[in-house]
Amino acid sequence: MHLFDQHHDMRLDIDNMSYEELLALGERMGNVSTGLSEDAITKCLTEIVYCSSDPIQEDNHEQDSCTICLVRDHLGRLNCKQLFHSSCIAKWLLSKNICPVCITSASEENFK
Repeated sequence: MHLFDQHHDMRLDIDNMSYEELLALGERMGNVSTGLSEDAITKCLTEIVYCSSDPIQEDNHEQDSCTICLVRDHLGRLNCKQLFHSSCIAKWLLSKNICPVCITSASEENFK
């Protein structure tokens, strides 16, 4: 069976484009965001406040710290159970709807 590609003329060979051509293409395409809205971030991020007087948190101090900087205050837990500073992961989620560690969807609707 012979398939005809009716959009052949519209396809771009980006592997053989020059740097300048790729920049021009990027300008024509514009910015595409796959991130979440602030409301969606609030829904998918469970905030945890670290309390140093809590013996249970003291015993689990290595696993209950920010995956990025290892500090334990004002953490946010995603649905995938990864921990980050709430402000750090919120900035990331504005541009990407995935966990930067395990690459699962951060949004609750896509996680289930």
